[in-house]
Amino acid sequence: MLINHLLGAKKKHDEDKNVEIEEVEHLDKGTDYLVSFLVGQGIQVSQPKKATKQKPPGLEELKKKFVENLVNEGYVTVNDSGRTILTENGKEFLDSQTESAETKVTLAKLKNLQFRNNLDRQNKKMANKAKKDLKKKKSKKSKRR
Repeated sequence: MLINHLLGAKKKHDEDKNVEIEEVEHLDKGTDYLVSFLVGQGIQVSQPKKATKQKPPGLEELKKKFVENLVNEGYVTVNDSGRTILTENGKEFLDSQTESAETKVTLAKLKNLQFRNNLDRQNKKMANKAKKDLKKKKSKKSKRR
């Protein structure tokens, strides 16, 4: 892990800055020393894995995978014509998800209402305070005259 970290740091350092040749050689010597030290201690050193560029799955592939997951979980079945049919297990799951979503929406509405009421209270306090301050300023001006 440490070697991978050093190699990654070296690569990032190389990409981010205009690096002098001496600095790169210094980092290479440090990683070489560390590798030989760890190998001497009996620790296997793994080379950093190169990421391969994979094309993300398209919409059709995602749909197929989604249906396959539903079939594997037993929520739907596929009939001969290729249509999906909701199973009893799937109906129960869908009902529980609907109830859960309904509860979450109700909770969000209550929190929103509580937040709005709190804002209204704060605005009223600020308005009352501003009115009092304005009255004090007017009374001070009238006393000066």
